[in-house]
Amino acid sequence: MIRHFLCAAATALCLVPAHAAVKTYDWSFTGGFLEYGYPKDATLRGSFIVNDLDANGKFDTSELVSLKYSFKDYVKCSGCTIDSFAWTPGRAPEFSIHYSYYDGGDFSMSEMLHTGVGYGFSVHSGSNEPYYGGGNWTPDVKWSVTAVPEPQTWLMLGAGLFAIGSVARRRKAS
Repeated sequence: MIRHFLCAAATALCLVPAHAAVKTYDWSFTGGFLEYGYPKDATLRGSFIVNDLDANGKFDTSELVSLKYSFKDYVKCSGCTIDSFAWTPGRAPEFSIHYSYYDGGDFSMSEMLHTGVGYGFSVHSGSNEPYYGGGNWTPDVKWSVTAVPEPQTWLMLGAGLFAIGSVARRRKAS
C-alpha cells in the first residue's frame, strides 16, 4: 500500500513542474539564400529559451532567456546585441542579432543575422585580405522550430514506463 502511495506521489511531483512557462526550442533556416561566399543551400541553426511572462502565447525580447547561434548565447555574451526578437508558435521566429569583436590590434570579426533579410560575417586579420560571407533571404527559405523536451517530460515518460512495466510484471507473475 505504501509503495503504491509513493509511486503516485512521485508521478504527481513529475506533473507539477510540467506546466512551467519557460520553454526551449531549436530553430533552423535552410536554403533560399542569395549568397556571397556561402553555399546557397546552407542551414543556419540555433536555439532559444523563452518565458511567457504575460501568458499570451507570443514571445518578444523581454521574454527571451537565451538565444544561441554560432556557438554564442546572444543574451549573455559580451559584444553580442539583440536588436529585436518576436515569435508566435506556428510562425517563423523574427529576430535581428549581431556580434562584433576587435582584439585591439590587427584582428576583428563581425557577424549578423536578421531573419527575413539576411546574414553575414566578416573576418579581418592583419595584412591578409578580409574574408566575407553570407546571404540574403528569398521567399524559398524553409524554417523549422521544434520544442526541446524538458527534464520533467523525461521524468513523466520514465514514470509511465515504470508503471507499465510493473503492471506487466505483476500480471505475468499471477
